Amino acid sequence: MIKKLVAVFSIFYLCMATYCIDAKAVDNTLSVSAKAFVLIDPISGRVLLEKNSQEKRAMASTTKIMTAIIALEKGNLNSQIKVSPRAASIGGSSFYLKSGETLTLENMLYGLLLPSGNDAAVAIAEHIGGTEETFVQMMNQKALELGALNTHFTNPHGLDDYKHYTTAKDLAVIAKYAWQHTKFRKIVQTKTKEIKDGDYTRQIFSTNRLLWQFDGADGIKTGCTGNAGKCLVATAYRNGFRLISIVLGSLDHFEDSQKILDYGFNNYRLTPIIEKNNHYTTIDVENGVFKKVNLITKDSIILPVNENDNISFELIVPKKIKAPVFKGEQIGQLQIYINNDLVSSTYLVVASEVRLKKYHDILNKILRFWIKREINYQ
Repeated sequence: MIKKLVAVFSIFYLCMATYCIDAKAVDNTLSVSAKAFVLIDPISGRVLLEKNSQEKRAMASTTKIMTAIIALEKGNLNSQIKVSPRAASIGGSSFYLKSGETLTLENMLYGLLLPSGNDAAVAIAEHIGGTEETFVQMMNQKALELGALNTHFTNPHGLDDYKHYTTAKDLAVIAKYAWQHTKFRKIVQTKTKEIKDGDYTRQIFSTNRLLWQFDGADGIKTGCTGNAGKCLVATAYRNGFRLISIVLGSLDHFEDSQKILDYGFNNYRLTPIIEKNNHYTTIDVENGVFKKVNLITKDSIILPVNENDNISFELIVPKKIKAPVFKGEQIGQLQIYINNDLVSSTYLVVASEVRLKKYHDILNKILRFWIKREINYQ
Protein backbone atom coordinates (compact mmCIF):
# COMPACT_ATOMS: atom_id res chain seq x y z
CA MET A 1 0.00 0.00 0.00
CA ILE A 2 2.81 2.39 0.91
CA LYS A 3 4.68 1.62 -2.31
CA LYS A 4 1.55 2.33 -4.34
CA LEU A 5 1.04 5.58 -2.48
CA VAL A 6 4.62 6.66 -3.14
CA ALA A 7 4.27 5.77 -6.83
CA VAL A 8 1.17 7.92 -7.14
CA PHE A 9 2.94 10.81 -5.43
CA SER A 10 5.95 10.39 -7.75
CA ILE A 11 3.82 10.60 -10.88
CA PHE A 12 1.99 13.61 -9.52
CA TYR A 13 5.21 15.36 -8.58
CA LEU A 14 6.68 14.84 -12.07
CA CYS A 15 3.55 16.26 -13.64
CA MET A 16 3.79 19.26 -11.34
CA ALA A 17 7.38 19.82 -12.39
CA THR A 18 6.58 19.95 -16.09
CA TYR A 19 3.35 21.89 -16.37
CA CYS A 20 2.27 25.36 -15.27
CA ILE A 21 -0.72 25.84 -12.98
CA ASP A 22 -3.80 27.92 -13.71
CA ALA A 23 -2.81 31.38 -14.78
CA LYS A 24 -3.05 34.67 -12.93
CA ALA A 25 -4.84 37.46 -14.75
CA VAL A 26 -2.87 40.30 -16.30
CA ASP A 27 -2.21 43.45 -14.28
CA ASN A 28 -4.23 46.13 -16.08
CA THR A 29 -1.64 48.78 -15.22
CA LEU A 30 0.95 47.01 -17.37
CA SER A 31 1.02 48.30 -20.94
CA VAL A 32 2.10 45.43 -23.21
CA SER A 33 1.51 45.19 -26.97
CA ALA A 34 1.87 41.39 -27.23
CA LYS A 35 -1.27 39.50 -28.24
CA ALA A 36 -0.35 36.79 -25.74
CA PHE A 37 2.22 36.52 -22.97
CA VAL A 38 3.06 34.70 -19.78
CA LEU A 39 5.51 35.14 -16.90
CA ILE A 40 6.46 32.08 -14.87
CA ASP A 41 8.56 31.06 -11.92
CA PRO A 42 10.63 28.19 -13.37
CA ILE A 43 11.16 26.61 -9.93
CA SER A 44 7.51 25.64 -9.55
CA GLY A 45 6.10 26.47 -12.98
CA ARG A 46 3.73 28.92 -11.29
CA VAL A 47 2.19 31.53 -13.61
CA LEU A 48 2.74 34.99 -12.14
CA LEU A 49 1.21 37.04 -14.93
CA GLU A 50 -0.56 36.25 -18.20
CA LYS A 51 -2.68 37.38 -21.10
CA ASN A 52 -4.26 34.92 -23.55
CA SER A 53 -1.64 32.41 -22.45
CA GLN A 54 -3.59 29.41 -23.77
CA GLU A 55 -4.45 30.93 -27.15
CA LYS A 56 -2.92 29.01 -30.08
CA ARG A 57 -0.58 31.24 -32.06
CA ALA A 58 2.28 31.05 -34.57
CA MET A 59 5.64 30.87 -32.80
CA ALA A 60 8.22 31.79 -35.47
CA SER A 61 11.83 30.94 -34.55
CA THR A 62 11.06 30.21 -30.91
CA THR A 63 10.44 26.81 -32.54
CA LYS A 64 14.20 26.36 -32.45
CA ILE A 65 14.12 25.84 -28.69
CA MET A 66 12.54 22.44 -29.31
CA THR A 67 14.89 21.81 -32.25
CA ALA A 68 17.80 22.33 -29.87
CA ILE A 69 16.28 20.08 -27.20
CA ILE A 70 15.99 17.16 -29.63
CA ALA A 71 19.50 17.76 -30.98
CA LEU A 72 21.02 17.84 -27.50
CA GLU A 73 19.20 14.73 -26.34
CA LYS A 74 19.56 12.63 -29.50
CA GLY A 75 22.81 13.85 -31.04
CA ASN A 76 26.54 13.91 -30.41
CA LEU A 77 27.95 17.45 -30.20
CA ASN A 78 31.15 16.32 -31.93
CA SER A 79 29.38 14.62 -34.83
CA GLN A 80 29.90 16.10 -38.29
CA ILE A 81 26.94 17.46 -40.23
CA LYS A 82 27.16 17.76 -44.00
CA VAL A 83 24.93 20.53 -45.33
CA SER A 84 22.42 19.36 -47.91
CA PRO A 85 21.23 21.49 -50.87
CA ARG A 86 17.81 21.62 -49.16
CA ALA A 87 19.30 23.06 -45.95
CA ALA A 88 21.47 25.58 -47.78
CA SER A 89 18.55 26.90 -49.84
CA ILE A 90 15.93 27.41 -47.10
CA GLY A 91 14.72 31.00 -46.86
CA GLY A 92 14.51 33.40 -43.94
CA SER A 93 17.13 34.06 -41.26
CA SER A 94 20.39 32.31 -42.03
CA PHE A 95 23.66 30.94 -40.69
CA TYR A 96 24.86 31.22 -44.32
CA LEU A 97 25.65 27.56 -44.80
CA LYS A 98 26.92 26.32 -48.15
CA SER A 99 25.81 23.06 -49.71
CA GLY A 100 28.38 20.34 -49.09
CA GLU A 101 30.29 22.03 -46.25
CA THR A 102 30.62 20.24 -42.92
CA LEU A 103 30.31 21.58 -39.37
CA THR A 104 29.98 19.95 -35.96
CA LEU A 105 26.58 19.65 -34.32
CA GLU A 106 27.82 21.94 -31.54
CA ASN A 107 28.63 24.74 -33.99
CA MET A 108 25.37 24.14 -35.82
CA LEU A 109 23.55 24.73 -32.53
CA TYR A 110 25.29 28.09 -32.16
CA GLY A 111 24.18 28.90 -35.71
CA LEU A 112 20.66 27.78 -34.84
CA LEU A 113 20.24 29.76 -31.62
CA LEU A 114 22.33 32.94 -32.07
CA PRO A 115 21.68 34.21 -35.64
CA SER A 116 18.57 31.96 -35.76
CA GLY A 117 19.68 30.09 -38.86
CA ASN A 118 16.85 28.29 -40.65
CA ASP A 119 19.52 26.52 -42.68
CA ALA A 120 21.09 25.22 -39.47
CA ALA A 121 17.67 24.00 -38.31
CA VAL A 122 17.14 21.91 -41.46
CA ALA A 123 20.73 20.59 -41.41
CA ILE A 124 20.33 19.50 -37.76
CA ALA A 125 16.93 17.92 -38.46
CA GLU A 126 18.24 15.90 -41.40
CA HIS A 127 21.29 14.81 -39.41
CA ILE A 128 19.40 13.69 -36.29
CA GLY A 129 16.19 12.40 -37.86
CA GLY A 130 17.43 11.14 -41.20
CA THR A 131 14.72 13.29 -42.75
CA GLU A 132 13.19 16.60 -41.69
CA GLU A 133 9.79 14.89 -41.39
CA THR A 134 11.07 12.27 -38.96
CA PHE A 135 12.74 14.95 -36.86
CA VAL A 136 9.49 16.92 -36.68
CA GLN A 137 7.74 13.80 -35.40
CA MET A 138 10.35 13.66 -32.62
CA MET A 139 9.61 17.31 -31.80
CA ASN A 140 5.88 16.64 -31.51
CA GLN A 141 6.45 13.55 -29.38
CA LYS A 142 8.63 15.56 -27.00
CA ALA A 143 5.98 18.26 -26.74
CA LEU A 144 3.45 15.63 -25.65
CA GLU A 145 5.89 14.20 -23.10
CA LEU A 146 6.40 17.66 -21.59
CA GLY A 147 2.68 18.31 -21.35
CA ALA A 148 2.68 20.99 -24.08
CA LEU A 149 -0.60 19.65 -25.39
CA ASN A 150 -1.59 22.72 -27.43
CA THR A 151 1.59 22.74 -29.49
CA HIS A 152 2.16 21.25 -32.94
CA PHE A 153 5.26 21.47 -35.13
CA THR A 154 5.44 21.03 -38.91
CA ASN A 155 9.08 22.15 -39.31
CA PRO A 156 12.25 22.68 -37.23
CA HIS A 157 12.71 26.40 -38.02
CA GLY A 158 9.38 28.17 -37.47
CA LEU A 159 8.52 29.55 -40.90
CA ASP A 160 4.78 30.15 -41.12
CA ASP A 161 2.45 27.17 -41.52
CA TYR A 162 -1.14 27.18 -40.26
CA LYS A 163 -0.56 23.77 -38.64
CA HIS A 164 2.54 25.05 -36.83
CA TYR A 165 1.49 26.63 -33.53
CA THR A 166 1.89 26.84 -29.77
CA THR A 167 0.62 28.82 -26.81
CA ALA A 168 2.53 31.14 -24.50
CA LYS A 169 1.89 28.70 -21.68
CA ASP A 170 3.16 25.68 -23.64
CA LEU A 171 6.21 27.61 -24.77
CA ALA A 172 6.96 28.40 -21.14
CA VAL A 173 6.86 24.66 -20.37
CA ILE A 174 9.24 23.93 -23.26
CA ALA A 175 11.61 26.77 -22.30
CA LYS A 176 11.63 25.71 -18.65
CA TYR A 177 12.65 22.21 -19.72
CA ALA A 178 15.29 23.41 -22.20
CA TRP A 179 16.91 25.53 -19.49
CA GLN A 180 17.80 22.36 -17.59
CA HIS A 181 20.32 21.46 -20.32
CA THR A 182 23.75 22.89 -19.44
CA LYS A 183 24.82 23.22 -23.08
CA PHE A 184 21.59 24.94 -24.03
CA ARG A 185 22.11 27.51 -21.27
CA LYS A 186 25.68 28.14 -22.36
CA ILE A 187 24.70 28.73 -25.98
CA VAL A 188 21.74 31.05 -25.40
CA GLN A 189 23.77 33.12 -22.93
CA THR A 190 26.38 33.80 -25.62
CA LYS A 191 26.28 37.26 -27.19
CA THR A 192 28.79 36.72 -29.98
CA LYS A 193 30.96 33.85 -31.15
CA GLU A 194 33.54 33.15 -33.82
CA ILE A 195 32.93 29.83 -35.60
CA LYS A 196 36.09 28.46 -37.17
CA ASP A 197 34.45 25.50 -38.84
CA GLY A 198 33.12 24.67 -42.28
CA ASP A 199 34.34 26.41 -45.42
CA TYR A 200 35.04 29.77 -43.79
CA THR A 201 35.17 31.57 -40.43
CA ARG A 202 31.90 33.10 -39.25
CA GLN A 203 31.42 35.84 -36.66
CA ILE A 204 27.88 35.47 -35.34
CA PHE A 205 25.77 37.53 -32.94
CA SER A 206 22.72 36.72 -30.85
CA THR A 207 19.47 38.22 -32.09
CA ASN A 208 18.39 38.60 -28.45
CA ARG A 209 19.10 42.26 -27.63
CA LEU A 210 18.09 41.74 -24.00
CA LEU A 211 21.50 40.14 -23.43
CA TRP A 212 22.98 43.62 -23.85
CA GLN A 213 20.28 45.90 -22.50
CA PHE A 214 18.44 44.18 -19.62
CA ASP A 215 20.01 43.61 -16.21
CA GLY A 216 20.27 39.87 -15.51
CA ALA A 217 19.10 38.69 -18.94
CA ASP A 218 20.79 35.47 -20.08
CA GLY A 219 18.56 33.91 -22.76
CA ILE A 220 16.67 32.54 -24.63
CA LYS A 221 15.31 32.95 -28.22
CA THR A 222 13.75 35.49 -30.55
CA GLY A 223 11.35 34.94 -33.45
CA CYS A 224 9.55 36.97 -36.09
CA THR A 225 7.37 36.08 -39.10
CA GLY A 226 4.41 37.67 -40.83
CA ASN A 227 1.85 35.49 -39.04
CA ALA A 228 3.60 35.28 -35.70
CA GLY A 229 4.62 38.91 -35.32
CA LYS A 230 7.54 39.55 -33.01
CA CYS A 231 8.09 36.82 -30.42
CA LEU A 232 10.57 36.36 -27.60
CA VAL A 233 11.23 33.74 -24.97
CA ALA A 234 13.33 35.54 -22.39
CA THR A 235 14.84 34.69 -19.04
CA ALA A 236 16.69 36.74 -16.46
CA TYR A 237 18.23 36.18 -13.04
CA ARG A 238 17.95 38.97 -10.50
CA ASN A 239 17.38 39.38 -6.75
CA GLY A 240 18.47 35.77 -6.23
CA PHE A 241 15.87 34.13 -8.46
CA ARG A 242 15.02 33.47 -12.09
CA LEU A 243 11.97 34.33 -14.19
CA ILE A 244 10.96 33.24 -17.69
CA SER A 245 8.71 35.35 -19.91
CA ILE A 246 7.13 34.57 -23.27
CA VAL A 247 5.62 37.17 -25.61
CA LEU A 248 3.85 36.25 -28.85
CA GLY A 249 2.48 38.59 -31.49
CA SER A 250 4.23 41.67 -30.13
CA LEU A 251 4.92 45.05 -31.75
CA ASP A 252 8.13 45.33 -29.71
CA HIS A 253 9.12 41.99 -28.19
CA PHE A 254 12.13 43.44 -26.37
CA GLU A 255 10.23 46.28 -24.68
CA ASP A 256 7.32 44.01 -23.77
CA SER A 257 9.64 41.39 -22.29
CA GLN A 258 11.49 44.00 -20.23
CA LYS A 259 8.21 45.31 -18.80
CA ILE A 260 7.00 41.84 -17.91
CA LEU A 261 10.28 40.75 -16.33
CA ASP A 262 10.58 44.04 -14.43
CA TYR A 263 7.07 43.50 -13.10
CA GLY A 264 8.09 40.09 -11.78
CA PHE A 265 11.30 41.23 -10.12
CA ASN A 266 9.67 44.35 -8.65
CA ASN A 267 6.66 42.53 -7.20
CA TYR A 268 8.06 39.18 -6.04
CA ARG A 269 10.71 38.19 -3.53
CA LEU A 270 12.38 34.81 -3.06
CA THR A 271 10.94 33.43 0.16
CA PRO A 272 11.67 30.22 2.14
CA ILE A 273 8.40 28.27 2.29
CA ILE A 274 9.52 24.94 3.79
CA GLU A 275 12.75 23.98 5.53
CA LYS A 276 14.30 20.56 5.08
CA ASN A 277 13.94 18.10 8.01
CA ASN A 278 11.17 20.07 9.70
CA HIS A 279 8.70 17.97 11.70
CA TYR A 280 5.17 18.23 10.30
CA THR A 281 3.15 15.34 11.68
CA THR A 282 3.17 12.04 13.58
CA ILE A 283 1.45 8.84 12.46
CA ASP A 284 0.64 5.49 14.08
CA VAL A 285 2.78 2.41 13.46
CA GLU A 286 1.23 -1.07 13.53
CA ASN A 287 3.23 -3.92 15.14
CA GLY A 288 6.23 -1.72 15.76
CA VAL A 289 8.41 -1.42 18.84
CA PHE A 290 7.16 2.19 18.94
CA LYS A 291 3.52 3.08 18.40
CA LYS A 292 4.18 6.35 16.55
CA VAL A 293 6.80 7.90 14.29
CA ASN A 294 7.54 11.46 13.23
CA LEU A 295 7.43 12.56 9.60
CA ILE A 296 9.76 15.32 8.43
CA THR A 297 10.13 17.21 5.16
CA LYS A 298 12.53 15.74 2.60
CA ASP A 299 13.44 19.02 0.87
CA SER A 300 13.54 22.75 1.34
CA ILE A 301 11.28 24.80 -0.90
CA ILE A 302 11.98 28.43 -1.74
CA LEU A 303 9.63 30.31 -4.07
CA PRO A 304 9.13 33.86 -5.31
CA VAL A 305 6.00 35.29 -3.68
CA ASN A 306 4.53 38.75 -3.19
CA GLU A 307 2.96 40.39 -0.16
CA ASN A 308 -0.57 39.62 -1.32
CA ASP A 309 -0.02 35.89 -1.78
CA ASN A 310 -1.89 33.60 0.59
CA ILE A 311 0.21 30.52 1.36
CA SER A 312 -1.40 27.37 2.76
CA PHE A 313 -0.44 23.70 3.17
CA GLU A 314 -2.09 20.31 2.91
CA LEU A 315 -0.77 17.09 4.40
CA ILE A 316 -1.37 13.87 2.47
CA VAL A 317 -0.44 10.91 4.68
CA PRO A 318 -1.92 7.50 5.50
CA LYS A 319 -3.67 7.11 8.86
CA LYS A 320 -1.18 4.44 9.88
CA ILE A 321 1.69 2.36 8.53
CA LYS A 322 2.99 -1.11 9.28
CA ALA A 323 6.38 -1.88 10.78
CA PRO A 324 9.17 -2.18 9.87
CA VAL A 325 9.66 1.46 8.95
CA PHE A 326 13.04 2.76 7.85
CA LYS A 327 14.58 6.16 8.41
CA GLY A 328 14.21 8.31 5.28
CA GLU A 329 11.37 6.19 3.87
CA GLN A 330 8.89 8.30 1.89
CA ILE A 331 5.46 8.06 3.51
CA GLY A 332 3.44 11.12 2.58
CA GLN A 333 3.49 14.51 0.95
CA LEU A 334 3.23 18.13 1.97
CA GLN A 335 1.56 20.25 -0.71
CA ILE A 336 2.01 24.01 -0.98
CA TYR A 337 -0.83 26.22 -2.20
CA ILE A 338 -0.58 29.87 -3.15
CA ASN A 339 -3.93 31.63 -3.52
CA ASN A 340 -5.59 28.19 -3.55
CA ASP A 341 -3.45 27.00 -6.48
CA LEU A 342 -1.20 23.97 -5.98
CA VAL A 343 2.30 25.19 -6.84
CA SER A 344 4.76 22.73 -5.31
CA SER A 345 5.18 19.80 -2.94
CA THR A 346 7.76 17.80 -1.04
CA TYR A 347 7.80 14.29 0.34
CA LEU A 348 7.38 13.58 4.02
CA VAL A 349 9.88 10.98 5.21
CA VAL A 350 10.29 8.91 8.36
CA ALA A 351 12.50 10.60 10.96
CA SER A 352 13.67 7.40 12.70
CA GLU A 353 13.58 3.64 12.25
CA VAL A 354 10.80 1.58 13.83
CA ARG A 355 11.52 -2.12 13.69
CA LEU A 356 8.91 -4.86 13.72
CA LYS A 357 7.83 -6.01 17.16
CA LYS A 358 9.04 -9.59 17.81
CA TYR A 359 8.32 -12.30 20.39
CA HIS A 360 11.04 -11.21 22.80
CA ASP A 361 9.74 -7.63 22.70
CA ILE A 362 6.32 -8.87 23.80
CA LEU A 363 7.89 -11.05 26.52
CA ASN A 364 9.99 -8.14 27.80
CA LYS A 365 6.89 -5.96 27.94
CA ILE A 366 5.02 -8.59 29.98
CA LEU A 367 7.98 -9.00 32.35
CA ARG A 368 8.29 -5.24 32.85
CA PHE A 369 4.57 -5.05 33.58
CA TRP A 370 4.75 -7.76 36.28
CA ILE A 371 7.91 -6.35 37.84
CA LYS A 372 6.31 -2.92 38.06
CA ARG A 373 3.13 -4.49 39.50
CA GLU A 374 5.08 -6.35 42.17
CA ILE A 375 6.99 -3.23 43.16
CA ASN A 376 3.81 -1.23 43.47
CA TYR A 377 2.15 -4.02 45.45
CA GLN A 378 5.01 -4.14 47.98
